[in-house]
Amino acid sequence: MKFGKMLGVASATVLALTALAVPASAQDTPYWSCRTVPAGYTYTMVRADQGCEPLYYVTVPQTGLWACKVTAGFTYTATRPSSNCRPDSTVQYLLAAV
Repeated sequence: MKFGKMLGVASATVLALTALAVPASAQDTPYWSCRTVPAGYTYTMVRADQGCEPLYYVTVPQTGLWACKVTAGFTYTATRPSSNCRPDSTVQYLLAAV
């Protein structure tokens, strides 16, 4: 593979991962985030993805949401077993604002 083509592929990959990781606003959630869950957000699913593990399905926390992570300003009123949150957790939490 020629250097120019490799550079183009690498640039496209970086742009795609950047687009996954940075929402323009809270209205743009949920979205897939590579390797991190930004402060103030939660996630409802995690999966393995080649070149980006773990890949989190990130969203703004809200009352009534089943989430894998309880964030500041929220508590939970119920739990349920879930394979959606692995490997971080095997439980989802029903969020409620504090």
